[in-house]
Amino acid sequence: MSISPEQKRTIDSIVSVFETGRLPNPAAYATCTVLRDGAGVSYGKHQCTDKSGSLDLVVKRYIELGGQYAEKLKKYLPYLATNETSKVDPSKSYPMWMAELIATLKSAGADLVMHRAQDEVFDTNYWAPAVRACQDMGLTSALAHAVIYDTCIHSGPGMVANMRKRFAAVPPSRGGDEKEFIKQYCAARESWLASSSNELVRRTVYRMDAFQILISADNWSLTLPFPVRGVIVA
Repeated sequence: MSISPEQKRTIDSIVSVFETGRLPNPAAYATCTVLRDGAGVSYGKHQCTDKSGSLDLVVKRYIELGGQYAEKLKKYLPYLATNETSKVDPSKSYPMWMAELIATLKSAGADLVMHRAQDEVFDTNYWAPAVRACQDMGLTSALAHAVIYDTCIHSGPGMVANMRKRFAAVPPSRGGDEKEFIKQYCAARESWLASSSNELVRRTVYRMDAFQILISADNWSLTLPFPVRGVIVA
């Protein structure tokens, strides 16, 4: 069973609430902050970061597409390439170049070309790998896709294989039950997040709590509406 466009939008909404606290909207593309966990500047609808390299990809794609602020952003590519914003203490004043970068990213967030750049980067580098992982494991439900996509966004596509080593259930592709597999996957991921040495990562167990609520409601097709962290996805 393939994921419908409506289900894809619903999954995108869940992750947007996790990342920004609100549903996808034009303003979300301009959201920009500096994380205290060493990831540096975090930007856009799914909060791509400097240290992960995803911010670099978004900025490069925006420049390729000829966005309104493309020329202004070109000079910051060397800073992003060496993850310079991740080396700045967010509790102190930012260097001028970083303050200008943040201001430019916020301005570019209102440009529809930036919306396209972010959508393309997230679809290519996170959604597509999540779909492939689901296909490999024989997972078909919308909720399973949401769980795997969230892992890709939050920890990178490589983390899916890491999680699979942490619980006993086998995927449907090997004769297992999808619902039991995802239940154990979420439990293993919650344990992994909760045991992180990084306090900010430990706090993100709320993501698995939200999925556990959907599992308990037996909402495997992600039928609307439903609440996620106090926000109604409809």
